[in-house]
Formats: sequence, C-alpha cells, structure tokens
Amino acid sequence: MSVQDFLIRGLLKKENIRFVYVNATQTVATGVKLHDTDPVAAIIFGRALTTTALLSPLLEADEKYSIRWEYSGMLGGIITDTNAAGDVRGFIRQPHLMDKAESEDDIFGKGDGRITVIKSADGKILNSGETRATLADPANDLAFFFSISDQIETEIVVAELFKPEPEDPVKIFSGLMIQAMPDCDLELFADYRKRINDKAFRKILVDYEMPVEKKLWTLLAYMAGHNSTESEQENAFYEFGASPGFRCSCTRLKMKEAMQVLDKDDLLKLYEENPDPGIVCQFCRKHYHFKKDELI
Repeated sequence: MSVQDFLIRGLLKKENIRFVYVNATQTVATGVKLHDTDPVAAIIFGRALTTTALLSPLLEADEKYSIRWEYSGMLGGIITDTNAAGDVRGFIRQPHLMDKAESEDDIFGKGDGRITVIKSADGKILNSGETRATLADPANDLAFFFSISDQIETEIVVAELFKPEPEDPVKIFSGLMIQAMPDCDLELFADYRKRINDKAFRKILVDYEMPVEKKLWTLLAYMAGHNSTESEQENAFYEFGASPGFRCSCTRLKMKEAMQVLDKDDLLKLYEENPDPGIVCQFCRKHYHFKKDELI
C-alpha cells in the first residue's frame, strides 16, 4: 500500500503542545535515488530529510530554513532546506558509508559535531544559531538545537522501514515533532517526550496500512499515556499542511551566475580544457551546460 507524502500540524489544547506529523516516504525515496546512497547513508540522509520536512509549518510566505549538520566522522555533513510550501531538498557529503565505517563513532565522530540553522527570507537572514551535535542522529540533534538555541522544548522522532529492492528501497519514513508552547507543563512534556521514543510508538509510526487520521489519533493517545483516541479527537486541533516533496529550486539562470563567479581567464582556460563544461546542482544532481558565448 503506497501513501502519498502528507503533513499534519496541530495543537493539543489542554497541554499547550504543538505537534507536526509527517509522512515523507516519497521525499526520502527521491533523495536516496538522486544521491545514490547506500543503506547506511540512506537511513541517516532520510532522517535528515524527514526532520527538515517537519519544520515547514513553522515558516510563512517566502521564509526558508537551511540546516547544516557537520560531523567529524566519515559522514562529514548533511545540508538541507525547506520552505513554507513544503519543498525539501538536501545532499549528503558521503553517500557511501556501509563498506567504510564499522561503528557509529566512525560515522559521526566522537561527539564533536555542530548543527547550524538559518532562517531567511528573500535571501536575507532573519536569524541563525549553532549548537553542538553530539547525539549521532540528525533528528535528535535538531531537537536539541531548538531546545537550546531557540529555547523551545522540542522532541523529534523519526522511524523508517526499508525493503529489499535496490532500485526502490524506501518503504516508509515517518516523523513527529512536539514543541512546548507558553504555559505548557514541562514535567508533562517530559513524559510525552519519553513516550514518543518508545519502540511501540515507533512501531505505530511505520504502520503503513493504518488510515492516516486513525494513525494520528493512535499516536496522540499513546503519547498521552492512554488508549482513548476519542479524548484526543476532542483535545486536538489539527489541519493538513503543505505536502512535502523533494523539489529543487535550482534554475539555469542560477547555475549560469554560479559559473560566472569565475573570472574571464579562468573561464577561457576551462573551455580550452573542455569544450562542453558542465555544472551539477549539488541538491538534485541536475546537469547544466553552457556555450562559451553564454558566459564570456
């Protein structure tokens, strides 16, 4: 059963907890294929893309979040961004980890990573921040960032399943983010945070056969520590937001401007060495080629 990507945002009224629930399966599948990631890198990259998709409802109009995870291990880093329309894109510096890394420390390094988050609009930075990334997980490291840098208690959980099909390996990627709003009981929030990290909660997240809204109520009820989906329906306000998708904003004009950063002598040398030079978008891997008279 294939479910199209979707995003639901809402508020638990009694608890003053904001939540975002996303199915980013096709978004991740596209990213994994474009960047030819091996199974190990696919999990990490998929978690970064799903986590990024969860941020879309926090944006308005032309605002954009850009996130950079940097690790000292073989992974190197991941860069993603998203906007209010649900467009998600990203790239992973090292897409092949399975045959190189033997441990989590090999992949992420030993707790000395950094995460940088920039919020911008129309090319202008609105705010930015940076924190340590020591949790060896893109979702957990981003939740830590919001809790520390933005001082909004945040928890993010992402769960995934794969299938033994090399050409189409992603079965489901699903995630939930909760954030404590003003007047939220932080002790209660801590209980919710603990429950959504249970294995049983993750099992619900990757249940690809359960109808969407039933799954939402089941997740919220489990988070609240009971089985009454009816009470959660009374307590929660929710709505569907912009559906996420791996969609790149690169254009021929942007790539032309990127190549024209080179001075004239460098461009002439480039065309002498290669009559048909190209540039590749690092996000979507699209190739662009320009004739000499287009750049010089």
